[in-house]
Amino acid sequence: MTVIDFVEKKQKAWQELEGLLNRSRHANAHELNRLGYLYRRITSDLAVARRDFPQDRCVAYLNALASSAHSAVYQTSPLKRGSFWKFLRFGFPGLFRDNVYFILAAFLFFTISFAGAYWTALKSPDYTEQLIPQEIVRHIKELGHGQWNATSAGNRNLFASFVMTNNIRVAFLAFAGGILFMVGTVYILVFNGIYIGAVAGLCHAHGASLALWSFVSPHGYIELTTIFIAGGAGMLLGYSLIAPSRFTRKQALINASKTAIKLLGGSVVLLVIAGTIEGFISPSELSNGIKIGFGAITGILLFIYLFGMKSPEFKSNYNRPK
Repeated sequence: MTVIDFVEKKQKAWQELEGLLNRSRHANAHELNRLGYLYRRITSDLAVARRDFPQDRCVAYLNALASSAHSAVYQTSPLKRGSFWKFLRFGFPGLFRDNVYFILAAFLFFTISFAGAYWTALKSPDYTEQLIPQEIVRHIKELGHGQWNATSAGNRNLFASFVMTNNIRVAFLAFAGGILFMVGTVYILVFNGIYIGAVAGLCHAHGASLALWSFVSPHGYIELTTIFIAGGAGMLLGYSLIAPSRFTRKQALINASKTAIKLLGGSVVLLVIAGTIEGFISPSELSNGIKIGFGAITGILLFIYLFGMKSPEFKSNYNRPK
């Protein structure tokens, strides 16, 4: 079967599914059952297309349509059956895995920028000092082997609130920048990668690496991962405009935004957790070893959460007897 034969044979069902998705909020019971049936069919079509026609644009089209159908099939009222907690437990990790390539791209933009700035700081610390605020430079030079942050217990609540607000702002900027055909998202990721890399490199150059990493470790795994997720959501939006496949750009953006907004929402919840840790654990008087160990545990738990949490409901649809 050629790709043309495949599309002609399946297109009628795909168009029916598109129509049901456009009116899914007002669908009756029969239409919802039909939506579930077509969703299972299109996931099968997507698997065939990926196997037989991996380079054809129908793969991107089916992937976007299947993603939109998945959201419609499994969406429930946020006030019923604890669906918000169900989303955090299963839905968000599932969306993460479904869009891991966009998130990986965000990670690479940040990491390459970080590595470049870090290397520059080691080779040319005087030049790097011009890239970051002078109060940070003075702090690094005075730090030595002391504590990175000496926030008092009475001020940690305020500090946590500030950290949460700032990180959520960065996440929203990385997300919203995707609407500019990914350019805004890439800029935010590269800018933050350079800034953080410059600070880390200067700390290394001035013998303050342990102080920095013991402060960053408790919250850093969660914080940076959620920035990458928000950046990946922004890149998903931008990609939908660059490569809308068989959809119009407007429809492709609408479809992508349904997933991207959920990714951003889950990221905000994780950033609240990271901000709380950064306000209370990171600047505490715990030893450097305990802080670094605590951070390693959060990283492991985050990995298990994102890659290991799978809904039994979701799996049952893909493991039916044939």
